[in-house]
Amino acid sequence: MTAPYEVVVRSAPDPPRGPDQVLVAVGACGLCTWEQRVFRGVRPEYPLLGGHEVGAVVVAAPADCGVVAGDIVAVSLLPRCGRCRYCLAGRSNLCAYAAAPHSDGPGGLSELLVVEPRDVYPVGGSCAEAALVEPLACVVHTVRRTGCQPGDVLVVFGAGFTGLLHLAYGRALGLRTAVVAAERAEVPGADLTVGSTEPAAIVSALRDAFDVPGADAAVVTRGGSAAVRGATEVVRLGGVAILFQSVYDREPISLDPARLRSREIMVGGAVSHTERDFEAAAAIVRDGGIDLAPLIDRTFPLVAVHEAFEHAVANPGRRTLVVPNHGR
Repeated sequence: MTAPYEVVVRSAPDPPRGPDQVLVAVGACGLCTWEQRVFRGVRPEYPLLGGHEVGAVVVAAPADCGVVAGDIVAVSLLPRCGRCRYCLAGRSNLCAYAAAPHSDGPGGLSELLVVEPRDVYPVGGSCAEAALVEPLACVVHTVRRTGCQPGDVLVVFGAGFTGLLHLAYGRALGLRTAVVAAERAEVPGADLTVGSTEPAAIVSALRDAFDVPGADAAVVTRGGSAAVRGATEVVRLGGVAILFQSVYDREPISLDPARLRSREIMVGGAVSHTERDFEAAAAIVRDGGIDLAPLIDRTFPLVAVHEAFEHAVANPGRRTLVVPNHGR
């Protein structure tokens, strides 16, 4: 991407592979919300070689690295230094020294990639579903932040792609799930759909459906500051409210400090994923514990990447994929 609504496909030599590296042919790459914002000019980060939701086929790999030629893998392309206090503490998503793997971006919208063995995760199945392991890993991280256990009630604000992904993962964990989606009468994959954003109405619906005084946790994937405030008002005593959505308007949030203290409500954020989260996401896909196919929308060849971005922006409910024509 070189400017708002401008995408150029360029030829480049095949990337050289070192003896301890893995060469993969990208079979599918999801167009994430961040890259869609760059495409629209909301985040003018140009030039950008986008693509970090990658499902690929191994072309060549060193011996005894865990993958062999022909394996279908998910690829982690978000860089971590591995040496800072956060990486060493298992919180590499907060890496203090993370830098782009090269100056222009992750580069997953390519025919071929060279990566380190630690960044490929066998999943089997299809490259399309493997491409969704990366966003699923972000969801794994978020749900871990809530501390939810099987049988707990999770409320998700928003029924876009990431909202649906939270619901799918929550159900796979044995959570009881509710979604706040004023624009939809019923959301597939949710135990309960609440059509009102008013906290009192949400709590009433939770009580009727699950016989609980409030949710164990609430995750905000859509709705911004107002939804964060609502999330703190629909959780039970000792509940957790997590902001997953990227919010750029810097709008202040008005919260009731007495409520937070007296009810011991925890409010926090969740960003990206750790290696542990990525492995958990790959494992649940590999084991058939979650069906990602319903979350995939259309696929486009690499030469139609501009059309793919336009489609993704207009259809945020499911993931649009680019399928590079690697011809290999």
